[in-house]
Amino acid sequence: MYYLINGLLVLAMTFFFFLPMTDYRTARMKLCMVCALAVVLTVSATSPRTHAPAPIAMSRG
Repeated sequence: MYYLINGLLVLAMTFFFFLPMTDYRTARMKLCMVCALAVVLTVSATSPRTHAPAPIAMSRG
């Protein structure tokens, strides 16, 4: 699941990275979007995943 989310974030970053720059506003929009998506990707990739622990069988012996 997280590979899909991270993959979509990378695709969105590459989309904004390869947009043509026509003026100052477009360049600023590209920079802001790529930086914001990079921050979201970093948080998504480094956040701890909470999984249920495996049940441990108790033995009497």
